[in-house]
Amino acid sequence: MRKASDCLVNVIIVTYNQKDYVVEAMNSVLSQDYEKIKIIVSDDCSTDGTVDLIKEYSKKYPKKIIPLFSDRNLGLTQNIDRATKHCEGKYISHLGGDDIMLKDKISSQVEFMERNPDCSICYHDVLAFDSDTKQTLYYFSKRIKPRQGGIKT
Repeated sequence: MRKASDCLVNVIIVTYNQKDYVVEAMNSVLSQDYEKIKIIVSDDCSTDGTVDLIKEYSKKYPKKIIPLFSDRNLGLTQNIDRATKHCEGKYISHLGGDDIMLKDKISSQVEFMERNPDCSICYHDVLAFDSDTKQTLYYFSKRIKPRQGGIKT
């Protein structure tokens, strides 16, 4: 079995008019404690300057960030599908352009998936917070009953 740190992880960041957040989203992925990450930032025809920020970051990190741009609004599903077609690694992680990852998210999930080869999907609780004050608002698990169960074929 190969080491968990050998697995390439694709992180798809989907964006649409998120210039106030997208840099922090990309930085949260770039600062992961896991090295083998490729970031695919798929923008859905933003008009607020998001595209310029993505271009700037993809020039700064050309071996890490793959930018995808659209000349028309595709919608969330087609935007995700387009990004997924550019994935090459063993694992895919999704991040909204206005979200951030904790530093050990990728390493923790890769380690779990490698230890549990029958596991098809790995998810976690989400902390919602106020961007301006950084005040914790709630955990999703406290508002929505956590999902349990398996996938049957």
